[in-house]
Amino acid sequence: MIHYSCDLCGKSLGKERYEANIEITPVHDPDELTEDDLDTDHLQQIGEEISQMGSTKDFELEETGPKRMKFDFCTACAHRFAKTPLHPKMSRAVRYSEN
Repeated sequence: MIHYSCDLCGKSLGKERYEANIEITPVHDPDELTEDDLDTDHLQQIGEEISQMGSTKDFELEETGPKRMKFDFCTACAHRFAKTPLHPKMSRAVRYSEN
């Protein structure tokens, strides 16, 4: 039997539980290339990064692909999360784009 607990408050979940699925993906708009993008020597950049990795012995590359997260919530935490999915202090600092 699978046991579920709320990822926010830790409460054991019975039949009634809520699930939140979040996906974070990098976005690149190819329509916004600039002259600097075209003038950059990408092979030189790669060579410099490899040299830096060799000198620092840090061979971990930053993960840049999509990230998927899944959270389980009790009723109270699901409603709280739905109102402010970002941390309450962070949500005040969010600036929405003018799309």
